[in-house]
Amino acid sequence: MKKKNWIIVILAVSLFGNVALFMNHKIVIRNQELRYEFLNAYIHGDLAQLEATIQDQLDNNWGNETLVTQKLDDAIDSINLHIVIEIDDDKRDILRKLENYMYKFKVGDGTLDVSLNDKQRADYIYLGQKLRSNGWTFEVGYDKSWDFFSSKVKEFVAE
Repeated sequence: MKKKNWIIVILAVSLFGNVALFMNHKIVIRNQELRYEFLNAYIHGDLAQLEATIQDQLDNNWGNETLVTQKLDDAIDSINLHIVIEIDDDKRDILRKLENYMYKFKVGDGTLDVSLNDKQRADYIYLGQKLRSNGWTFEVGYDKSWDFFSSKVKEFVAE
């Protein structure tokens, strides 16, 4: 083959290789976005359930206090799942701040029979109000992007 033909072949192979790399990169980025959307929605759902459960217990004179602690555990578990999967240290730090904040409200030793005292109920009422005011409810739509989610977390954990 002539030198000119080799150059054309090399350029064609290079072009196809670059297109393949670009397409793979787009797929990787989209998968990352979907992962965030899924995990952020999962955390949002658990926090919204916690808020709704706290409100339900308030409305029903704390008839099933254990349910509140179980919903808190569910929320912490979904945050932990996101932390374990996350590879970016900055994002993991934001999630850990949320996890640490939620742990402040943890009551009991994991048993199914929990009895809250007045201070613990007041803490949960405060948590429910804070969740509601920050938009962690079912009544509020939300953006599933990481930037929106992380800004909500930072606002929520700020005292």
